[in-house]
Amino acid sequence: MLKHLLKDRVVTMSCEEISFQQHVYKMQNCIEVLGIETNSLQIENDNIVTGYIGEQSIYFKSLRFGQTNITFSDGVNKASGHLFVRPSGEIVVEVKPYLGDAEIVTVYYRTILADTVIAIDLKGALKHYLVAHQFMNGEDTISEVHYRSMHPNVLKDSFAGHFVLGCHVDGRDILNADEYALANRQATLMFSKIVIQQKGVRKTIKCKNLLTFKITNQVFVSYESIPDNLGETNFDRGHLLSV
Repeated sequence: MLKHLLKDRVVTMSCEEISFQQHVYKMQNCIEVLGIETNSLQIENDNIVTGYIGEQSIYFKSLRFGQTNITFSDGVNKASGHLFVRPSGEIVVEVKPYLGDAEIVTVYYRTILADTVIAIDLKGALKHYLVAHQFMNGEDTISEVHYRSMHPNVLKDSFAGHFVLGCHVDGRDILNADEYALANRQATLMFSKIVIQQKGVRKTIKCKNLLTFKITNQVFVSYESIPDNLGETNFDRGHLLSV
């Protein structure tokens, strides 16, 4: 209890030192981001932020420091979001899209450093997905991933062919030691190219396909015991090329 009170006091003191300014945050109103096209918006605490829907976009304006939940609806299906207003007035929004028929890639954590540390296994999850759908073999490896993130607070855009971690819910960058902060979060990625090593030969899967990574809080040593309960993919196997 004392630790919690002290933590609140530290946050309050840091807020007093920062000048609050209203900011406007714009997000796309589309299936790639939300899983639906929103026509109604519900903000749990409208003293924190106000919002409205424009043409293909949703706008939020910060009113004061704090956080609130948001519900996006198309009249039938719903997506949810968590919005955090920093002491400066800047807005961080994290969305849990409506999944519907989205391609789901389940991401687990794996043990590393002689089982003393756990890390999110994004490349292992993608490989498990590609092996299950016969795009690569179990002995092959993934060399590069190129994608654009629809939810950069969870996973950022790829850089130099690598997965890049996103942010904490309050917008602070996630470090490798903080990867468990991604547990129970999800992000949709639009892949443009995946490069694999197959018997010493580099091959490229050229694709433009959305995959939703749903990150669990479960830890596995490897993916060998994970069932292949995955839906059908839209990747075209004719796009597997040697490079």
